[in-house]
Amino acid sequence: MAQHQIGFLFLAAGASTRMHGVDKLLKEIDGIPMLQRILDEALKLNFPVFATVPAHDIERKLIISKTNAVLIEVENPDLGMGHSISTGLSETTKNLNLHSLAICTSDLPGLSADSLRKLINYYLKIPEMICRPVKLGNSKFGHPVIFPQKYFEELKLIKGDMGARDIINRNKETLNRFVTEDDSYFIDLDTPEDFLNWANQVS
Repeated sequence: MAQHQIGFLFLAAGASTRMHGVDKLLKEIDGIPMLQRILDEALKLNFPVFATVPAHDIERKLIISKTNAVLIEVENPDLGMGHSISTGLSETTKNLNLHSLAICTSDLPGLSADSLRKLINYYLKIPEMICRPVKLGNSKFGHPVIFPQKYFEELKLIKGDMGARDIINRNKETLNRFVTEDDSYFIDLDTPEDFLNWANQVS
């Protein structure tokens, strides 16, 4: 079984319900669909990259096929983010011995290979602790969240829409906080207004 120090799991099985019928992950950022852009950035680091996607979603599958990320089909994606994480982790660990896994939503338009590298380098200083970005000045949490291997079995059991929040909360006293001013870990796009505001900021 191949061993890797760290892998990425991008969650792309959500329904974009706040976008009024538009798939936010297919909307373009700098001329590239947002889902493809974030996968391409992660792939620059030469770690294994996986992406969950609804089993029936042909368009998202096509986008992922344009990258070197490994596609993971999620049956019943309406069961929530927890189900997507559980399915994704079960699949990633079938053939890989990962020491840790960075779990991330796919709607962060500014996340780059450089910002991912900085987070990973910080995490690797204390690799036995859960690590996540925290915004300097207001304690806002961001993504990705990096989990050591010792949490994998718990992650495989989570359900519902809370994601891994319960696991993080149970370990909040020992959470390794990556405090940063970099907005790329914190700005996600969920609504048409979010996309408009983002476009205005970067133009």
